[in-house]
Order: sequence, then structure tokens, then C-alpha cells
Amino acid sequence: MSAMQILKSDGQICCFDPSLAPDFGPEYFSADYWQQQQAITGQSHGRGVTWFVRHYSADWVLRHYWRGGLIGRYIPDHFCFTGLKHTRSFAEFNLLKKLVDEDLPVPRPIAARIVRKGWHYQADILIERIPGAQDLVQLLKQEALSQETWQQIGQVLAQFHQAGVYHADLNAHNILRDANGKIWIIDFDKGAIRRPGRWQAKNLARLLRSLQKETALHPLFHWHSDDWQNLLVAYQSYR
Repeated sequence: MSAMQILKSDGQICCFDPSLAPDFGPEYFSADYWQQQQAITGQSHGRGVTWFVRHYSADWVLRHYWRGGLIGRYIPDHFCFTGLKHTRSFAEFNLLKKLVDEDLPVPRPIAARIVRKGWHYQADILIERIPGAQDLVQLLKQEALSQETWQQIGQVLAQFHQAGVYHADLNAHNILRDANGKIWIIDFDKGAIRRPGRWQAKNLARLLRSLQKETALHPLFHWHSDDWQNLLVAYQSYR
């Protein structure tokens, strides 16, 4: 386990893992900087743009934090500052560090930043990109997944829940399978460690709704209720 380091400059507060980014600088949170380095390898669009960058032989994900819902239309990316550890980016960075240390299948956090403006802040995070990984939506638009894969997903979710890991947005886009068939969970914004409770069943229900929604959105989506049963059986058996 490597200790994170803190860097403060010009209203910015950054933390980073020196073992993964020994030459870290605040410019790492600028998409323009990576474009100038010709290091942008791709992007994805959701609530804003997520950038994929290559730094030497490492592939990273650069994400800015945006608000959702009605308030996000008027205050898109400013949050109230109530302490550094409570900021969106530092909280996610620290949670990911803990999960990596516990050998849970999550990407390693590289760096996090806030930019303070009075009682408000904006936030960004840099995270490791899982090589050759596709999310469940990408996979299911191409082909059906095996019974073993659904069972593996159920076991991984049970592993997280046994560790008390709450995922605030467990959906089909946030479950990945890499080129070796390993299952990963991503996007731990607003995540937390909690005691066992009703939230675990709600987590699974959210994932089920996500799969049902994607089935309705795509004419070819290789998902069936039997797949869900395979996931549940493995989940319950693991626990």
C-alpha cells in the first residue's frame, strides 16, 4: 500500500499516488494538456465528457464531477465544501484505495483534485483504465453471456456486499469484463462502506432495472430473466 501525497497550488488541492504518477502535476486534470501531448486515446459521453489518456504505458480515465437532476441545470459542477475528506473526488479516491487494498476488483485511483471557490468547489479524478474491458451493455449488444459469466458477476457483487461496499449507481454500464474474463466494478462516486442492510437488496434491484431498461432500448440485447436467476443463485450461494 503506497501513501498518497498532497499538493496545493493556486486554489487547487490535489492528492495522488506517487507509485502510479511519480511526476504528477495539476495539469494532469486538463484535457487540453493531454491533447497537447497527443495523449488522448478516446472519450465517452454521459453527464459531460470522460477522457481516456495514455501516459507512457499506462491508460487512465479523466473524469470531471457533474451534478444531476434539476439542480444540475442551474449549478452544473459546483458543490458545497464541508471538509476535504467529504469532497466528491477525495471521497472516491480514498474509497477506491481502500477497496484496492482489500483486493476487490476496482480500478486503482491515480489522483484527485478540488478547486475551491469560497464555500464551493469543483472536482476531478484520474483513475486507472481497465485494459480491454467492455461494460455489460456493450457485451450484451454483441452476444449472450454464458451462465458461468452471470454466476461470476453474482459472486463479485456478493463479495462487495460482504465487505459492506455500497455502490450508489450499480447499473449495467458500471460492471465490466476484461479480455481475460475478469469482472470489475467501476464508478464509486457517492459510494461508501456500510453495515449490512436493505441497501444491498436495493443495489441488486437497481441493477435489474438497468438491465430491463437496456433491453427496451436496444432491438438486439442478449439478456433474459434466466440470466438474472443465475446471477442471484451465485450471489446467494457466495453469501
